[in-house]
Amino acid sequence: MNRKLLWWIFGVTKGGVVRAKIVKMLYDRPSNANQIAQKLKMDYTTVRYHLNILLKHGIVETSEHTYIVMYFLTDRMLEHWDEFLKIYEKITGGED
Repeated sequence: MNRKLLWWIFGVTKGGVVRAKIVKMLYDRPSNANQIAQKLKMDYTTVRYHLNILLKHGIVETSEHTYIVMYFLTDRMLEHWDEFLKIYEKITGGED
C-alpha cells in the first residue's frame, strides 16, 4: 500500500469519502456491515459495496469466528494511518 493507492481509494474515486468514513469508524471499533450502515445512516447494500472495495485493496479484513462477519482494519492500513488522516482531513474538512 502506498500514498497513491490511498489517494485513489479515498480522495479521487467516487465514493471515497464514504470509504474514508467507514475506515475512520473501524479504527475506533470493529463493526459488522449492519452496524456501519446504521451509524452512517446509509443503505446496507451500499455499505457492503464499499467494504468489498476496501477488502479487495487490503484495507480491511474480516473475522468470521461467529455467524456475524466483523470488519477490522488491516495492520497494513494501520501502518499508513498518519497518511490516511492527512487525506481524510483534505477530503472531509475534518468532519466526523
